[in-house]
Amino acid sequence: MCFQNILFWKPISRYSSIIHKLLHAMTIIIIMIDSHKPCTKFIQIIHTFKSLNAYVKVLGFTYELPYWAEIELKHNLDVMHIEKNICDSLLGTLMGDPHKSKDTDNARRDLQNLGIRSKLHLYEDDNRLMKPATEYTFSKANRRKFCRFVRSVKFPDGFASNLSKNVAQNDSRIVGLKSHDYHVIMQRLLPVGYWSLVNKTISSTIIELCTFFNQLCARTVNVTDMVKAQDQLVIILCKLERIFPPTFFDIMIHLVLHLPKEAILGGPVYMRWMYPFERYLKRLKDYVRNAAKLEGSISEGYVVDEALTFCSRYFDDIETRFNRPDRNDDGIHRTRKLFVFESQCNPMGKQSQVYVEKNVRDRAKFYILNNSPEIETYLNQHKQELQLRACLNPDEAHRNEFADWFFEKVSSPTISYSTICLSVISCIT
Repeated sequence: MCFQNILFWKPISRYSSIIHKLLHAMTIIIIMIDSHKPCTKFIQIIHTFKSLNAYVKVLGFTYELPYWAEIELKHNLDVMHIEKNICDSLLGTLMGDPHKSKDTDNARRDLQNLGIRSKLHLYEDDNRLMKPATEYTFSKANRRKFCRFVRSVKFPDGFASNLSKNVAQNDSRIVGLKSHDYHVIMQRLLPVGYWSLVNKTISSTIIELCTFFNQLCARTVNVTDMVKAQDQLVIILCKLERIFPPTFFDIMIHLVLHLPKEAILGGPVYMRWMYPFERYLKRLKDYVRNAAKLEGSISEGYVVDEALTFCSRYFDDIETRFNRPDRNDDGIHRTRKLFVFESQCNPMGKQSQVYVEKNVRDRAKFYILNNSPEIETYLNQHKQELQLRACLNPDEAHRNEFADWFFEKVSSPTISYSTICLSVISCIT
């Protein structure tokens, strides 16, 4: 068989380049055999693809643009809605929500028709249709544990909404979530709350998917990490196919495969997703006072807001958005002499004592000492002594021995040290 003579069918139309690329993508080629006769089956495929001319005509006008074939990032997929829809399906399936779960009766019938996962097939018991429990769905007790976990989480101000209001009173459902709530649950809460409640093999796959979205939505995107994520996503989706029913894999799951490549071409996600636009549309909707004249209400409200903003720049004795203090402005209260203990906030709540184990306390001591520029001279001196001793692991020896060495050095009665060194000792003892 000769592979040198390769022939592609090239249709003659204004969409010929598109159909030609489709043929390339599907790797449909004519392999010329020694007799120089093309395969009969391939000729039938060619006649089938000639009908693509009628199909391509229904494509959008963008495909007629002369530069469209040269654009690398043709579609900027919205990560916000993709993440929201995936988390909605995932959370509904894990919680066993009858309205949002993908594990429905029809999904079980699909498994039965496909002849796979016989343990999950529907069966009749006393003229009742029974649905076996799955490993990935929360039990009733674990569902309540997860809801209590979501209710108990406290975030920094402005980081997320109050998710405890979205948990039902009986701790059985999580309702009324917004797009940003799904974003926080997908990247922050689900990996932590789901880990200890189900099988580790299943939970590790869910955590890998959540970790990918956390990596994708970072402020800085590494091209090497995205290339690796592209390969890892294929494995993750294969693992998910072994866990969830076929109905779980809709178009949103498929679009995840294109996100790493778009991040490489388009840059960080936070510059391209829909959160700022959705928030601004909410602001414009708040301008509406007359539901019968929407455009006029928005125009007048926008003009009034711009005028008031301009005038407020000249009001010094009136509290405006430019001189109003922050909601959590505690001021700077310098209560310590050491840099590492500069207090930037006011304490809240009642004081309580917490028992700390010795190894944790030793690590805390070294952290305080290592991050105190006031004693940098002693840090360098101890490192030099370790180098003279020719330690096998000087970094580990420095972490383990510096606290005691510094305490003995400063506590020596024959040498007088500054008050700063004594302050450091008083903080760690």
